[in-house]
Formats: sequence, structure tokens, C-alpha cells
Amino acid sequence: MAKAGMRRPGVNEPHGTESNTKGHYSKNPVEPVPEIQGKAKSGKKKAGKIY
Repeated sequence: MAKAGMRRPGVNEPHGTESNTKGHYSKNPVEPVPEIQGKAKSGKKKAGKIY
């Protein structure tokens, strides 16, 4: 049941995030950082340089 003072939304009306328009977001121009591999990823020692 709807709370007092709140009308029920129509079944056919869009609500929340439902819409036919897409958000236009520009792509991130920054290149991804290389991921740490091996023991350096899981250990607690400081990792060396990645070559």
C-alpha cells in the first residue's frame, strides 16, 4: 500500500533511472597504470621497478 499522502506512480510512466536517453560521457584520456605482478602484489615488502 502507498503511504498516506503519496500517490501511486503510473505503471506505464518511467520512474527512477528508466529513460530512453543515454548519458554522454567522454572517455578517460589517461592510459591505465600497469598492474603489479608476482610476489610484489601479495607481499608486504616495497615493490621494485617494473621493467
